[in-house]
Amino acid sequence: MTDLPHIGLVISGGTLTALADDPFEICDYGQAGSYTVPEVMRQFGHLDQRFRVTEVPFDPVPSFDMGFAKWRDIYRSCRVTLAQNPDIEGFVLTHGTGAVAETAFFLSLVWDLGVPLVVTGAQRPASAQGSDGPMNLFHALKAAADPRISGSGVVVAINAELHDPRDVSKFDNAALDSFRSPWRGPLGRFTGNTLDLFRPIVSHLIPTASEAWQKLSDLPRVDILFCHSDGDTTALEAFFAAGARGIVIAGFAPGYATSVQAQALEHWSKTKGGIVIATSHASGRVPENSRNQSHGFMSAACLSPAKARILLQLCVSQQKSSKEISELFDRVSAG
Repeated sequence: MTDLPHIGLVISGGTLTALADDPFEICDYGQAGSYTVPEVMRQFGHLDQRFRVTEVPFDPVPSFDMGFAKWRDIYRSCRVTLAQNPDIEGFVLTHGTGAVAETAFFLSLVWDLGVPLVVTGAQRPASAQGSDGPMNLFHALKAAADPRISGSGVVVAINAELHDPRDVSKFDNAALDSFRSPWRGPLGRFTGNTLDLFRPIVSHLIPTASEAWQKLSDLPRVDILFCHSDGDTTALEAFFAAGARGIVIAGFAPGYATSVQAQALEHWSKTKGGIVIATSHASGRVPENSRNQSHGFMSAACLSPAKARILLQLCVSQQKSSKEISELFDRVSAG
């Protein structure tokens, strides 16, 4: 037993451990409870005979209730668990797939524990015939123990692929291959037990955020403006009134708001000091262009609206200048 890889396992909720009474129910589940850490290790092909797992304490919640307070709890609990078990080789976090990309991205910006964190989930509940959860968890545990990933930060393991938290997004509500990284592609792929890495895995840690963020009770308010035809300023006025410190434009490709929205955002930015980041409904880099620059808007580079929001929240919490924010978005997106 002592020769088995030692992994810290956090079960945060979601489909992977959820149960339904009907083994063919894959859309409506959870009423029959969910597996605990010992149960999931035993029920998923006796994974307890392949890995030595230490449970990381956490109160599970649905992915749509995840946010800063829960992300901080996950980090703190992992840090305490590692201090108590210094031979842990890595951590695995099971998570609902709805917000798994946001959680993984945030943690990738602050993860400084020196061992990897592999985040995984499932599209079908644990009780379902053909559930993808057991194989996803197995691959996540394998990745967390892989010496090539040691100390590399945070990755997402799902559907036999490893993904960079910067790139990965969920594209389908039910398909098993829902998670994709359209900009750079997956980091690696499993064939059975074998993991082939396609490129080096790098850390996205923001050094200045590694300690300061833990002292926050919450992150500054940053809202996302979803742009569409005939879009007006109604949502923007509500965001301003609610005390937004930043606005992320989820804009027409490659990152535009309507003219009336852009004018309102420019006025707010100049008079109230708000920060505006331009992203796009489409994937790929949001180019620097004269239209957005004339309004004072910065590019989110390759980040999605939800991920741009998280990075901007961290930037505002540290009172970074516009120049520093722009440089940080480029650095996080690069590579």
